[in-house]
Amino acid sequence: MKQDSKRHKSSYYKLSQHIRQTLIHLICLKGFKIKKAANFLNIKYAAAKSIFQYYRKNIINNKQSIDSKNRCLYRIVTNEIVNFQIITKIAGEYVNSKTVYSTSTQT
Repeated sequence: MKQDSKRHKSSYYKLSQHIRQTLIHLICLKGFKIKKAANFLNIKYAAAKSIFQYYRKNIINNKQSIDSKNRCLYRIVTNEIVNFQIITKIAGEYVNSKTVYSTSTQT
């Protein structure tokens, strides 16, 4: 009976760091669903799901830090040129930024 149970056990394999990073990139930055990304990389859905859950739980939460002192800034409107810098982050990683120049008309 022990021999029969050993025969049905599946073998485990460790995914390379490159595959893990590619999976996270596809899910977070490219917008793939976990199942589609797993099929694209030819890995099992359960493995992809556990990798993403680990990443979301441990990595993303550590990268997203909120400075409570400077979380939302405001300024009194004047007749001067104001520079805004909009920074976009997805999953705590820098995606792009844009600087906007605006001239106010209110006093």
